[in-house]
Amino acid sequence: MEANKKITKSGGITIPRGMRQKTGILPGVPVDVAADESGIHICKHVPACQFCGSVDEVRIACGIEVCRNCAGKIVEVFR
Repeated sequence: MEANKKITKSGGITIPRGMRQKTGILPGVPVDVAADESGIHICKHVPACQFCGSVDEVRIACGIEVCRNCAGKIVEVFR
């Protein structure tokens, strides 16, 4: 699926409904935006631990994504 779109004056772009529905990028869903030599890539955000990068059992605490393992290590520091 491909679409020819123009960037708005404010730098935005509207992703066509069909593309959003097909990829599960619906209103309110967080996304990651990355750029490399081949272009700009928009993907659904996958929560990852800010400390170790794990994507298993990740929760948000004080605005930081942290996995259960790292959270346990942090708790141990304060015991």
